[in-house]
Amino acid sequence: MIFSLNFISYLPWNDKIDKGGRIALMVFTKGDVINIIGFNEFLTPVVNYWEEEGYKVEISYDYRVKDKRNKIFLVVDNPKTQVPWRILLEELKNVEGKTLFLNHPRAYKTPDHPVWKHHWDGIIAFFWEEYLPKNIYLVNFPSYPVMEKHITESRDDLGIPKNKKAILVIADYSFENVLLYLAELKKQEDFYLIVFVSTWEKEVFLREFLKKKGIEVDRVVVGGVWYDELQLVSAVDLVIVDGGKNVEPFHVYKLVGCGTPLIIKDKIFTNFLYNEVIKFDGKEKTEIKGITRTELTTGVMKFKDKDELFYKTNLIFTNEHLRNLVLGTSRAFAYAHSPERVGSQFLFIFKDILNPPIYVPSKKAVRYVNNPLFKARPNVYLNLRRKKIAWEKLVYNAGAIRIGGTIYVFYRALGEDGVSRIGLWWSKDGYTQEGRLDYPIFGPKESYEMPKNPEQRRRFHKRTFGMIREIGGTEDPRLSLIDGNLYMTYTAYGDVVQLALAKIPVEVFLKGVKSFKGYEEWNNAWVRNGPIFKYLEDKDAVLYLVEERKEEYSNGKRAEDDFVNVFPELLDKKVALIHRIPPDMQILYTDELKKRSIKVGRTFLMPTPKFWDSIKIGAGAPPLKTKYGWLHIYHGVGDWMGKKAYGLGVVLTPLDEPDKIIYRSAEPILQPEEIYEVEGWGPNVVFTCGVVPKNKDSNEILDLDDEILIYYGGADEVMALAEIKVGDLLPIEITANIY
Repeated sequence: MIFSLNFISYLPWNDKIDKGGRIALMVFTKGDVINIIGFNEFLTPVVNYWEEEGYKVEISYDYRVKDKRNKIFLVVDNPKTQVPWRILLEELKNVEGKTLFLNHPRAYKTPDHPVWKHHWDGIIAFFWEEYLPKNIYLVNFPSYPVMEKHITESRDDLGIPKNKKAILVIADYSFENVLLYLAELKKQEDFYLIVFVSTWEKEVFLREFLKKKGIEVDRVVVGGVWYDELQLVSAVDLVIVDGGKNVEPFHVYKLVGCGTPLIIKDKIFTNFLYNEVIKFDGKEKTEIKGITRTELTTGVMKFKDKDELFYKTNLIFTNEHLRNLVLGTSRAFAYAHSPERVGSQFLFIFKDILNPPIYVPSKKAVRYVNNPLFKARPNVYLNLRRKKIAWEKLVYNAGAIRIGGTIYVFYRALGEDGVSRIGLWWSKDGYTQEGRLDYPIFGPKESYEMPKNPEQRRRFHKRTFGMIREIGGTEDPRLSLIDGNLYMTYTAYGDVVQLALAKIPVEVFLKGVKSFKGYEEWNNAWVRNGPIFKYLEDKDAVLYLVEERKEEYSNGKRAEDDFVNVFPELLDKKVALIHRIPPDMQILYTDELKKRSIKVGRTFLMPTPKFWDSIKIGAGAPPLKTKYGWLHIYHGVGDWMGKKAYGLGVVLTPLDEPDKIIYRSAEPILQPEEIYEVEGWGPNVVFTCGVVPKNKDSNEILDLDDEILIYYGGADEVMALAEIKVGDLLPIEITANIY
C-alpha cells in the first residue's frame, strides 16, 4: 500500500502550506534531534525513554538556541530559573523547525507575558489552568518506573524491626505539624518512625526542631540521591508528605509506584492530582467514609488535619481490603504515567505538528428513519437471589458483529437495581428485529465486576443523588471475531472501573441463540480473562487481529506479570489493543508483551486543539478492514454551541501500520441533534461500541461502495442506528492517493 500526499487539504495549522501551494511536511523519525531548551528534573525519565527509542536529545540549560536546523524545539518553563524570555523568543523566530512551549504547573504568567505573544506551533501542559490558552495539548505528568518491592531485604539493610509498622516522613518540605501529630500518635500506637531529608543542612534544621519540641524519632536518614529515598520508601509501611510551597509535583509522582501507601497534604493532592480530581466533576464521594474517588483511583491518600491523618493511617493499617486496593491502584496509576506512556504522548505531538494527518470533512451518517431502533422493556425481569429485578431500565452503548448474514447487537442494559448487564438483539437486514432475548447473555459474576459492598454503594447513591445510579456490573461491550472465538472487551465496574476481556466460541454462541434457556446458562458459557490491566481505571477498548505472528515467537510463553493479563493464544498473533487512559488513546500489540516489558502501550490518538474533539476522545467500535486501511469510528467530546457533547468521528490507518494516522475527520460524522440524543439519562450523547458492514460479515474486506451500520446509544437511554457508505467517510483526496 503506497501513500502519496501531493495534494492540498484542510489542515489545522495554516503554516502547513508552503508558498508554492504544497503541503510543507517535516518527517520526524528515530535519529532526529529533540532540542530541549531549559530543563526540569521531572523530564529525566521521559528523556531516558526518548533516547531508548532512538531519538537524540540535546539540552540547552542556558535557554539559548544552539542549532536552528533542528526539527523540534521544546522550551521547558522553570519557575526556579531566570529565563531570558525576550532574547529566547527572538531567537526562536529564526529556527527552521517547530517550537513548542511546555508550561510548568506552578509558574503563573499574566496574560501580557511575552511567552503568550509568541507564535508557538504547540503549547503543552500537564494540568489545565485558567490562564492557559484553550488550544493546548494536555499530557500526563510522568512518574518513575514501577519498582519491585523487596521489603524484607530493604528492612534488613536499613535495620528496621520486622515486628513493627514503619512510617516514613519526607521532611524536605513543611514537616513540623506532621511530626507533632505523629509524636502524639506514637504515645498510643507502637510504630517505627523514620524521617528523611536530602541534605545535611536540612538535617540540622530538623534536629533543632525535634530537640526544641522534645520529639523522639527512631531514625533520621540523610540521602542525596534518588535511590536512597526509594529504598527507604520500599522498606516502610506508610509514607507521609506534608505541604510546603517548594513541593514539586515530581516529588509526589516519583513515589507512587514504589509499592507503599502514600498520604500527602490535601493542598498538594489538589494541585498535583488536579486532572484526576476534576475528572469526577464533583462526584468525589464514595461509599467508604472519608475516602474520595480520586484517592481510590490514584492510590494516593490525602489529609488536611490531625484527625484525618490519624483516621487514614488507621485505615491503611487495619483495613486489608482498602490497603490492597490502594496498593493496586497506585501501581496502576504509576504505569499509566510511565515514561513510555508520557514520552509517547510528546512524540505523538511532535509528529502531529511536523507531519499531521490529513483533515478533510467527510459526509455525515444518515439516521434510520424509525429511530430509536429499540428501547428498554420495563416488563422483563430476572430472578436473582430470590428477588425479581427489572433488568432493563435503560439500553445503550451496544457492540455489534455480523456472522453468517445476521447482525447480533450486544447492548448494555442498566437495571432498576443499578447493575449493568448485556442483552442480545439480532436482525438479518440490520433494521428489523428478528429476535431479542428476555434475559441477559452476560453479567457480573466475578469479584472485579461488582463492588465488594454493593448495598453500601446503593445507600450512598440514594443519600447523595436521591436515586440509584450505576452501582456496578458489565458495561459497553465491543466484539471481535478471531480464529473461531468471539472476544468481548467490556468495562467491569467493581471497586475500580477496569477494562476486562471475555470470550466465547462462535459455535457455542450460535448454539446458545437457539437453545440456551436463561441468563445463568449464558453467563457460564463465557470464559473470562479478568481485568486486562489490574486495578487500572481504564475503558473504551477495541481488539483486532493485525496479522498472524511469525513462528519464531509462537511458544505461547511470557514472563510472569500480575499487572497485564490477556488470553495466552493472543500472544501468538499480532493483535492490536486500543484503549483509553485520558486524555489520549493508547495502542499496544499482544506480541510485544512476550518480548518487552510493555505495560499500557503508546499514544495512538490525542484530542486535537481547536477541533470538535478537543476535550476527550475514546474508541468506538473495533475498526473495519477496508482496501484503504483500518477504518475506525471513534467518539470525541467538545464544546458545541455552548454545551459539552459527544460526537462520532473517523480515523484511517494503514493495514500494516495500525498506529500511524493518515486521515482524521475534521468534523463529526454524527452529533446530538434529535430529541432522543439531546434529552435523556446522559444528555447530548451519541456513543457507539458497534459498527458492522450492512451486506458483508464483519471480517470481510470493504470497498468504497460498501455500506456500514452504526449502532449507537442516544443520550444513554435508547438504541439508535445510522448508516453511511465507506466512500462517503473517506474523501476522494484520501482514497485517490492510496493505491
